[in-house]
Amino acid sequence: MVILFESYGNFVSGEANYFALISKKSRGTIILTDRTFSFKSIKDQILFQINISEIDNFVIRKRRNLHTIELTIDKVNKYNFYPHKRGNSSLKSSKTLTEYLFQQLTRAAYKNDYPVLYETKAAFWKGVPSEVDWKAKLHEGFLILTENGLSFKFFNKNSVYHEKVTQIKDIHRELIDSVAYIQIVNIQKKITSYLALKSNSRLIKQDELKTDKLYELINQAKNYKETEQLQIEEKKRELIKQIKTMLAVSSKIKLDTMRLALDMDEKEFFEKIFRWAKKFNFIVDGDEVVVDHDSIPQFMDNLATGFKISNHGFVKVKCSNCGKLVEFSAKICPYCGRKM
Repeated sequence: MVILFESYGNFVSGEANYFALISKKSRGTIILTDRTFSFKSIKDQILFQINISEIDNFVIRKRRNLHTIELTIDKVNKYNFYPHKRGNSSLKSSKTLTEYLFQQLTRAAYKNDYPVLYETKAAFWKGVPSEVDWKAKLHEGFLILTENGLSFKFFNKNSVYHEKVTQIKDIHRELIDSVAYIQIVNIQKKITSYLALKSNSRLIKQDELKTDKLYELINQAKNYKETEQLQIEEKKRELIKQIKTMLAVSSKIKLDTMRLALDMDEKEFFEKIFRWAKKFNFIVDGDEVVVDHDSIPQFMDNLATGFKISNHGFVKVKCSNCGKLVEFSAKICPYCGRKM
């Protein structure tokens, strides 16, 4: 496991009480890896650990002079913690250090095993910024961009916004009051806007160089996905052509031959073949499938339109929350953000 963050800090379970937060009993060591968050108390050496996959949400809370992170699992169980500004003194927290810990939590929770192309503290608007005051309705948070999409985690809201790269229709670099920002229009015509911010500033300050870099990389990711999608569609056409050729000359096909032609692993293939047998009157006889030639045109149409090809074959599953089709291996729905 890779250690993303390590520091002296304070940690309490449940609702945060200021005096409990600064108590010597709450002091210990915070360690965040790509798989777990853990805290080990100095006084009694008790180790508390949470798997990253169990985290529902996390936000930054300001409590007097403390900048803390409130983390939620199982929708109701809360934990509050903050890294120390200096050594093992628990009287002050560092806003910069807390935001850096928040950044690493965002990376661990939302990159979904994809390589991170870019990450930055950022501003977010639904729609476009106000022409009168671009800071109006601005939300601060942390943004990560992967080849699959971008995720914006709000600092002070129990929510995260995801935009899948394949859902992006247009990307614009716009100016308002001489400030450059990125405007994204998705295929549902929903507009969101982004602006990279300076990391170590007490005030909200734009970072034009980071904004330009983010704009460049989102465009690159979109172009890459469009090229990849064309290759996938071509691959799908070739696979369907192979199956048509097989079915034209024989009423029986070896299961392994059909599976290899569809480029599916065994688990995925056998999940599908019995559904197909029932739906299209195929018969699975030992290691062969006997086809009903009257059902072949319907089966081919279903392959072309009903089963979406991905790196894992034709398998997609429905999100139980929003009902959208999501890749079989996805851990988080790219449409609604709910864990799969």
